[in-house]
Amino acid sequence: MKVIARVFLAASIATALSTSSVAQDDEARQATGLPMQAGENFNRADRMNISGRISLETKEKLARMPVISVNVSFSGIPADRAIVNDTGFYVIRNVRRENFTIVIEVDGVEVVRQTIAVSAIGNPRFDFTVPWPKSVTVAPGVISADQFYKRTDANEDLFKKATAAEKANKASVAVETFNVLLAADPKDFVAWTELGTVFFKNNSLDNAEACYFKAIEIKKDYFLALLNLGKLYLGRKQGDNAVLVLSNAVKTRPESADAHLFLAESYLLNKKGSSALHHFTEAIKLSPVEKAEAHLRLAALYDAAGAKNKASAEYKAFLEKQPGHPEKSRFEKYIADNPIK
Repeated sequence: MKVIARVFLAASIATALSTSSVAQDDEARQATGLPMQAGENFNRADRMNISGRISLETKEKLARMPVISVNVSFSGIPADRAIVNDTGFYVIRNVRRENFTIVIEVDGVEVVRQTIAVSAIGNPRFDFTVPWPKSVTVAPGVISADQFYKRTDANEDLFKKATAAEKANKASVAVETFNVLLAADPKDFVAWTELGTVFFKNNSLDNAEACYFKAIEIKKDYFLALLNLGKLYLGRKQGDNAVLVLSNAVKTRPESADAHLFLAESYLLNKKGSSALHHFTEAIKLSPVEKAEAHLRLAALYDAAGAKNKASAEYKAFLEKQPGHPEKSRFEKYIADNPIK
């Protein structure tokens, strides 16, 4: 099975290996060191494991291996997350067996977004190869200098050790190392943010929230802390808090399609459809292909408002960008039943 991954840094092809689910489970267990039984969830109708490997395609040796996260969302709402280990493998366990969107982030920057149709049984595997530049200026407006913090050599070594532990799913080591670093330099807002992400990943949400708050207290316009805190509130369904934080993220970086998209979802959570419309539209303008699913959210809003011809237009625009979507036939029927004027 092949999956086309649309990457805004460069186009790449992601190939899902066609090995059996039992073999996938065994390979994932060996690669990650997680206690997984061969064939786990194979015959379960409601849950599945997702695993795979993320490879960075780079021509030169990286000074620091970036943190790579794999995120699963349902209807635009974040649900599960994993950090890949040093060999690039990831496992997300007990995911709802429904069609979902997989999102790959490298150092907090989205590089892959793909809608996945799942089968009734088995544990799917998805491998991605992501071109990664040696320079942070390769994609203007995506990564900026405010995401970096100048450290002493000793503290930089601690930062590298902590992020390596995070990628290896050694949360306690990562937390301990980040704490040593932050005791030495409590103004390191990047380290506070990364520590928050370790807690976030391990569902210690109160601690994650406190760390993101600390980072923002030090640098109020630090985009990554604002974005992650907004995601945390969105996942908790705390709509007012999510809107407040993500509004600041959009002000800090109005060119971020992610910030607009998550802010739109936050407005939807607060039942403010008109505000959501604006930010879904902005996300599409900024990233037409990667954020194509925003067309589906707009279509649902227009349909609920009785503007079915506008909903049809959104479905049509979506299918032009994602012609292989699992629900293509349903969208085409809707368009046929509600002609675009």
